[in-house]
Amino acid sequence: MKKKESRQNQIYALLMENEKLSVSELAEKMSVTRETIRSDLDDLERNGMISRGHGYARANRNLVEMPFDQRRGEHLEDKRAVAWRAIEEIKDGMTVFLDTGTTIFAGLDLLRSKKDLTIVTNSLAVAQVAESLNFKVIVAGGLLIGFGKRCAGFFTEQMIEQIHFDLAILGTDGLKDLKGFGVWMIEEIGWEREVIASASRRILIADVSKFDQYSAYRSGTLEEMDLLITNFISEDKRKVLCERIDLVETDGVRERFTKRTGR
Repeated sequence: MKKKESRQNQIYALLMENEKLSVSELAEKMSVTRETIRSDLDDLERNGMISRGHGYARANRNLVEMPFDQRRGEHLEDKRAVAWRAIEEIKDGMTVFLDTGTTIFAGLDLLRSKKDLTIVTNSLAVAQVAESLNFKVIVAGGLLIGFGKRCAGFFTEQMIEQIHFDLAILGTDGLKDLKGFGVWMIEEIGWEREVIASASRRILIADVSKFDQYSAYRSGTLEEMDLLITNFISEDKRKVLCERIDLVETDGVRERFTKRTGR
């Protein structure tokens, strides 16, 4: 399944780079059969990511967010390294908010080492895994965003407002401006603001690819977070970030900690 998702992500990227490509062209570029390409295009079309014509496909360029199942296989090793390091910050007995991103999802298996947790999330995917590990799970329900497997909107915000978190772990859709973090949809700003307001400690997580992407809507600033966990980055980026936030860089084996200099 992971191989198929990775191939479909590559197909979508090729279609974003070209106005349109034929089935034969895609099969040649991907070194697979035309039957395999047609099956992949069927999946991408069902997810609303592409449109099909007679013998060709084109990307739907007005799409602002790839579906959860398409995103979770991207940069998987980088995501795992970041998520595992973030989960190390969770102590037994905590009430923890885990956000809806694929980065934290990539490392949920490490939660097996924890005890007596209450997991609060608006992610259906995270909730399902956390429940299977026998933790108490509270789902902050609301408007279902199906392709993202998450809830947002007024009711989600109202639930989160009623809960205090010992720790909140939040992801981001982009950090390219090195100033703040955010979300794809304007309806999601509210619940992220409630999480930030309700948590004693706040951790921002982002694999290194997020430094090449912008968030559509900024929901918070780096100064509001206590720690940023990412992969290894350039000295220029490190210098800018550490004026605003404590920083951990990791590849899953090695680690570098840099304390915020702006305090």
